[in-house]
Amino acid sequence: MIIPRNTGRKISHGFAIFSLACMLISLVFFLYLFATRGITDVITASLLATTLFFLSCTIVLYLMGKPPQYVLEPWDSLGKTD
Repeated sequence: MIIPRNTGRKISHGFAIFSLACMLISLVFFLYLFATRGITDVITASLLATTLFFLSCTIVLYLMGKPPQYVLEPWDSLGKTD
């Protein structure tokens, strides 16, 4: 049984995709500046931090936006026997 995402999870998944795109753009700029200026440049180090930040945001937002694996039962229905 496939459980669809609700609106909040769809928004979270969309922002995860956006964050992934920003991470890739930041990674490209980082690799370019790393090849031309080296790692000791302030902007290069800042782009590395930005890349890792967008990567962590992507992971967290993706995990928050995953659809539920199973249907949760109400907490008070677990001990009832009819």
